[in-house]
Amino acid sequence: MNLVKYFIVIFFVNLPFLGNSQIRFSETIQSSKLATDTQASLFFVDFWATWCGPCVYASEYLGVLQKQYPDRFYVVSLSQENPEIVKRFLKRKPTDLAVSIDYKGETFKANNTRTLPYGLLLNSNGTVLWKGSPTDFKKADLEHFLKQNSKQKEVNKVLKVQKIKEEVFKADYIPSADFEIKRIKNESFETIVTSSIGDYIIYKGDLKSIIAKEKRILESQLQVAPELNKTYKVYIKKGSNGLFSILDELKLDLFHSETQGDVILLDISNMNYWDTQQIDWGKNTAEYLIDDSQIQGDNVTFEDVMFQLASVLNLPVVTKGADADTEKHDWQIHHRFYNLMQTDLEDTYGIKASKDKGSFKTYTIRKKTP
Repeated sequence: MNLVKYFIVIFFVNLPFLGNSQIRFSETIQSSKLATDTQASLFFVDFWATWCGPCVYASEYLGVLQKQYPDRFYVVSLSQENPEIVKRFLKRKPTDLAVSIDYKGETFKANNTRTLPYGLLLNSNGTVLWKGSPTDFKKADLEHFLKQNSKQKEVNKVLKVQKIKEEVFKADYIPSADFEIKRIKNESFETIVTSSIGDYIIYKGDLKSIIAKEKRILESQLQVAPELNKTYKVYIKKGSNGLFSILDELKLDLFHSETQGDVILLDISNMNYWDTQQIDWGKNTAEYLIDDSQIQGDNVTFEDVMFQLASVLNLPVVTKGADADTEKHDWQIHHRFYNLMQTDLEDTYGIKASKDKGSFKTYTIRKKTP
C-alpha cells in the first residue's frame, strides 16, 4: 500500500539530546482527543511499541494525566514500528492520546532509547525536564513542572508536519524457518536493536552484541576478532537455540575460560521465589519493565532476570550456595542504590548480595578450523 509519509518536526531551542534541536517523527497517526487547548507549556514524548505490554499500561497511565491536565500538557505516544501495524493495534486497543511514528528510528536512536517504556518531558523551549519510565512520572511531578514552566506555545507551531515523498511500506517479513541470519552492509548500530514479531525475536547489531545477548553475558565477557565482528540481522523463533544456530551458520566456535575480577556475588542457598501471579502484563507482551530504579519481570527465569541485573550494574553476577531452578517467576528488584538493592533482594527473595572479587566466565569466538 502506498502511504504518504510526513516529517513531524518538533522545533525546540537548545534541546540537549539532539545537536540540530529537532525531534523527527515520520507520520501522524492521530492527534490528541484529550487536549482541549491549542497551546501547551509541557510536552511528554512517550516511547512505546505494540508488542510491549508495560508500554500499553504506561500509555493508559499517561492518558489519565492528559485527561486531568488537558490545557497545558500534551502527550505524544511514539512508536518506530510500521504505521500499518500501529493502526491495526489501535483498532483493537484505542487510545485518546496523540500517536506518531518514528519509522526510521531517528528519535529513538538520538535519545539512546534501549528499554521500553521510556519518556521525556520537555518545556516549550525544548529543555528536557525529566526522563525515565512514564509510570514513574507522578501527578506531583507534573504539577511541580507546570508551576515552573508557564510559557506556552501553539501546538501546531511546536508540532509541524511537512509532506515528503511517497514511500511503500512493505509487509513485515517473517521467515519460514526457526532461524535466519542476514549480513547487513553499510550500516552500523551503537547498541543492539531488539524487537519482536509474531513468534520471532529479531536482533540487529554486530556479532559480539548479538551473541552476548543470546548467551546472557556482558559484552565485556566476550572477545570477538574485528574481522569476525560483522553486522547482522537475526530472526530467532522463541524457544529455539539461537546461539547454536548462529555459531553453526557462521562456522564459529565458542571457547570459555575463568577470569578473576569484580562481581556481584549472590548467595541463593535460602532463596524464596515469587510465583507467576504477582505481575501480569498479558500474553505476547514484553517480559521486562526496566527503568532508572528497578527491574520488573513477568514470567521469566532466574537466569534471565540476573542477566538484566548484570546489564544495569555492568558487573558479572555469580551465584553460590545452591543451583537456581529453571522455572519462570515474577520479579521486582531495585538496582539504583546498592544498599537498597541488598535489602530488597534479601527481604523479598532471601538472596544475600555482596560486591566481591570472584571468578566468572569469559568467552572467545573463533573461526572453526577446517
